[in-house]
Amino acid sequence: MNEKLVIAVDAMGGENSPDKILEAISNTVVNDDQLFFNIFGDTNLLKTKLIKYKIPNNRYEIFNAEDNITDDESPLQAAKKGNKSSMWQTIESVKNNKSHIALSAGNTGAMLILSKMILSMIDGIDKPALAGLWPNKKGMNVVLDLGANIECSSKNLFDFSVMGASLYKSLYPQEIPNVALLIVSALFVEFNEIFVPLFISSASIVNPPISPVVAVTFPCIVALPALSR
Repeated sequence: MNEKLVIAVDAMGGENSPDKILEAISNTVVNDDQLFFNIFGDTNLLKTKLIKYKIPNNRYEIFNAEDNITDDESPLQAAKKGNKSSMWQTIESVKNNKSHIALSAGNTGAMLILSKMILSMIDGIDKPALAGLWPNKKGMNVVLDLGANIECSSKNLFDFSVMGASLYKSLYPQEIPNVALLIVSALFVEFNEIFVPLFISSASIVNPPISPVVAVTFPCIVALPALSR
């Protein structure tokens, strides 16, 4: 693998692609000379578009994909297309150690399911989670799960807290993550069944234990910087 950070990109995913993808790559390579892009999509179309964005030839490689996944397709429809789609090949590039990261601005549900199919899950983790960054007064929060799972067990929530804290630590290595739990008021009736086992697990495994913070909002796990406590 190239010594630079190699990013696999689904150039065909989402609205206004591949233009918005190539424009983003063009802006990025100007500011960071340690990035290399494996670009997956319609080769003929991409070569025509690349003339406009003037990305240096030594900063990317194009891989032809016969098909792409549209925003209105279900994850099942996306999976049936197999390795012909640009999204599938983008994810598979990571599995085959050709890229470090897989990116797509396309169908989120398809990206989640295909990633689980192609890359498999971390041992001991049952469900993947969508994560995002939320700003706070002193920095950023890592928030998950942002809609990938409607129903979660206490184990799933505990797994999300560990994954969220790990992601936060990788993004902000100088900070100590503080994990908080946000729930909606309707879930109070299920509190004993779901959340008490979660707190028991956190107290026995995590050192220091997870500090539960109950709020009336969307159910998710939030990894907060220690300074925000």
